[in-house]
Amino acid sequence: MKPILIVEDEAIMRESLQDWLTDGGYEVESASQGDEALKAIEEQDFGLLILDLRLPGTDGLEVLRKARERQPKLNGIIITAYPSVQTAVDAMKEGVIDYLPKPFDLNELEKLISQTLGPVQVEIRPKTVTCVIDDREVEVPQGTTILEAARNIGIDIPTLCHHEKLAPYGACRLCMVEIIRGQRSRLVTSCVYLVEDGLVVKTESEPVVKIRKMLLELMWARAPGVQPLVNYGMRYGISGLETQGNSVLGGASKTKFEVEPTFCILCGLCVRYCAEVKGKNAIGFIGRGTEREVVFFPEIASKECANCKECFAICPTGALPSHYALVETDASK
Repeated sequence: MKPILIVEDEAIMRESLQDWLTDGGYEVESASQGDEALKAIEEQDFGLLILDLRLPGTDGLEVLRKARERQPKLNGIIITAYPSVQTAVDAMKEGVIDYLPKPFDLNELEKLISQTLGPVQVEIRPKTVTCVIDDREVEVPQGTTILEAARNIGIDIPTLCHHEKLAPYGACRLCMVEIIRGQRSRLVTSCVYLVEDGLVVKTESEPVVKIRKMLLELMWARAPGVQPLVNYGMRYGISGLETQGNSVLGGASKTKFEVEPTFCILCGLCVRYCAEVKGKNAIGFIGRGTEREVVFFPEIASKECANCKECFAICPTGALPSHYALVETDASK
């Protein structure tokens, strides 16, 4: 079976997809931009391309177009945070087998890949797998994530973007853990990484704690005084994250990052809940990198949100209702 090439400029999405597909038995390569993908396509034959629509340099559709000049039967799946009728039509004209708006259902993507490449030819796996988490052996059903396995034995791995009703996403990265195979170790996102036989997991090793502290300080710069961050900050001994009521003691944070409050940590819970559970897509991401933000789409939110507001309760910063109030204000003008 030929390998899959993932072309995605967002590192979190790219790495999570690559880990997930690799664990599923597929051979996977990845690229962060269009030109890098085209170079890989020149050097290797791929069975399927999974492409973000908007990429630095050459966009996803252009990558697929040029790839099909070299390999006419090559199929592609477009994933995008900016869906539109026109881009969907353009994608289908280029031979795209499907067009998936972000966030998408991993089960749906797996079905498309299986239909395109056929079932993975691997040895039949046992129905249960056994690993060691913090020196405790745990046996769980195949397909269980490290986060779920740890919770099954009472180990609390911090997370701010996980919800039992939603597909794993790995946005906040707080759930990162260290995995060890033989003499090699690396950090992975536990909410999307599946347990494997013989895997050794450390949930509070020195590298894990170091990166969690950095992530918490970054989130604090966006949402100072938010209680979940205060709680985790105290857990990891971060100074400057104490609060009294809703105000930050001592004025500015003592963390190393400049405080620029938006009170949104980009966990995506509201976006995914509206899309996956409610099927309304009244709220979504716009922008990239440091410009990325969550917004309500007024034309949908003005009709759907007033009688729902279910996403308000799952917002870890509690800021979503005030963001929605701006939509209501604009709609009343």
